Amino acid sequence: MQEWFSHIPRITFEEPLWLLLLPVLALSAWWLRRRQKQGRSPALPFPDAGLLLKEGFEASLVRRSITGWLRWTALALGVLAMTRPQLVLEETVAEAMGIDVVLALDISGSMLQRDAGARSRLDAVREVGREFIDRHASDRIGIVVFRGQGYTLCPLTLDHRVAGMLLETVTPGAISDDGTAVGTAILIAVNRLRASQSSQKVVILLSDGASNAGQIDPVTAASVAARQGIRIYTVGAGSGNKGSSGLDEVGLRSVSGVTVGRYFRAGDQASLAESFRAIDRLEKSPLSSPVTRRTTGLFVPLLVPSLVLLLLEAVLGNTRLLRVP
Repeated sequence: MQEWFSHIPRITFEEPLWLLLLPVLALSAWWLRRRQKQGRSPALPFPDAGLLLKEGFEASLVRRSITGWLRWTALALGVLAMTRPQLVLEETVAEAMGIDVVLALDISGSMLQRDAGARSRLDAVREVGREFIDRHASDRIGIVVFRGQGYTLCPLTLDHRVAGMLLETVTPGAISDDGTAVGTAILIAVNRLRASQSSQKVVILLSDGASNAGQIDPVTAASVAARQGIRIYTVGAGSGNKGSSGLDEVGLRSVSGVTVGRYFRAGDQASLAESFRAIDRLEKSPLSSPVTRRTTGLFVPLLVPSLVLLLLEAVLGNTRLLRVP
């Protein structure tokens, strides 16, 4: 039964405070109706209303009420339209036993450098990220990208199709600030994992390791992660000679060592496989996240009928349903 109810469309409101106007409209309609019954509604005197009634101009109760119903219905629909309602047609929640992992991807200018191979460092760490995503279907994965600054590209999710697509499309142009703020990236990843209920939390830092920007150094940021029980695995991209290529293996090893994580080089398949196995051995926790959500906006479908009803009320009220008190 619960599964059946989960497929029923539901409505959400982006601006729910507009709903407070509905009781005001209802009270206004009641007050005006009460004044009309008491004969206090404004009217123009007509010399002989009885003559009009005798000639068959008297309207039935239904006809007399039509314009009022059109007006108040139009106003109610207009208020509902202003709430910006969304019809949620389908929402799939994925559940699994896994851990929470944030991939922190360096997209600085140095990551475009090509070393011995034909591909860039960014392409090399992208391949590591893709392989991790493909191998860990039961883990929630988020993505942080950084350069001189950083931001969350993808929150923690079990929708690995979306995470993989975002990983493929990000470029250095996504952030204008030059430099490589490794410490900043670690703190952003820690903040994404802080609210996680998973018993195991992991950051995989993919970079050439040469941190030269940001307000906090990588080792200090790693200490913050360690206090939160977060392990950091670092992936180095480059030739290994810091002076000529910018790859700082010592710095990356220091970051992973603070959190009892591991360092490995992009392209070193044996080290990569061992690090993935170490992550696989971590204790799993029940995880869930919304995967797909299809919605349709109801603003226009509500506003258009509201305007049509107001126009219809104005036309009928001045022609066929014109009232002469």
